[in-house]
Amino acid sequence: MVTNLTKKQIENIQIDESLIFLDYGEPTEQFLAPTRGGGEFAATVTVRDIEFDGKHGKTAGTQVIEEQGAHIKVTTLCMSQENLARTIPNCTIEDKDGKVLKNPKTGVIPLSAYLKNITMFAKLIGGNFKKITIYNPMHETGFNTKAVQKAAKYSAAACLQMRYHLCFPHTPPLKPQTSLSHPLLFFRCTESCTCIQNPQNSSTCS
Repeated sequence: MVTNLTKKQIENIQIDESLIFLDYGEPTEQFLAPTRGGGEFAATVTVRDIEFDGKHGKTAGTQVIEEQGAHIKVTTLCMSQENLARTIPNCTIEDKDGKVLKNPKTGVIPLSAYLKNITMFAKLIGGNFKKITIYNPMHETGFNTKAVQKAAKYSAAACLQMRYHLCFPHTPPLKPQTSLSHPLLFFRCTESCTCIQNPQNSSTCS
């Protein structure tokens, strides 16, 4: 049993709920609030084993990464028209008063329907934040909302679950014997400074 932790190990313990921003660092940046249960990030990978005669099991050097994915899942209590529209790809707000949502047409989803990024900040005991960003995300599965009676802990509210998946930007095939100077980046997990943009200065749900 581990009984003594180093100062560095303690400082890197994640505490409290996360902060979620849509289009962080862009003119369209929005602080997603209020949320419940914090944010959840997951990165996935699909690995294929190359089959060959005489194989005894998994063999180093004969595995291929076929697919990569990442998502951030968050539950928000904000039922604004903008948030509802984001849950269905290319859903639009129709009238001038913004009271009517129109479902999208079937077919190819335009690039304008994607967010530039979704960014999650997780606070560490040491005062820094772990910053996780997914680029070109989209919520693909429609929306799921639930209205419940007032409970002992929470007031009556409707919860909107949002799960943003990454979408790779379209790039033309590379010519043989060429390489990208900057590899395709679809998510990044970094340590950020102790100061992040104050959510009070960002646009919130109205």
